[in-house]
Amino acid sequence: MSYQHFSENERYVIYHLKLWGLSLREIGRRLGRHHTSISREIKRNGSPHAVYYGGYAQPKADERASKARHHRKRSNKRLYNYVTHRIQQEWSPDEISKRLILDYPSNEQMRCSVETIYQWVFKDA
Repeated sequence: MSYQHFSENERYVIYHLKLWGLSLREIGRRLGRHHTSISREIKRNGSPHAVYYGGYAQPKADERASKARHHRKRSNKRLYNYVTHRIQQEWSPDEISKRLILDYPSNEQMRCSVETIYQWVFKDA
């Protein structure tokens, strides 16, 4: 089953079904989605001070979607310098990605996927 983002209409429906007091499982059944997807949507895009509101959730989701994750990683200078230094030493992206976990076991900011490293290499080429 492939992943599909929630539409603006689905967010509106979630809002109303939550107001009616339906469970996440029931909302999921009505939308044809898994209840954990509904829960995740509410946590990610809900208002921190109020009930989940579709009008608030849609702009928040749009903003998140417009920011590519590999650009956020690239702005981490320490991570970027680590990766570029290893590339200059002719390490493979797979080696770099795995070595980051060993060198920084408790620092989640120092993580980078193989695909992200390849994107950096191709962008800089």
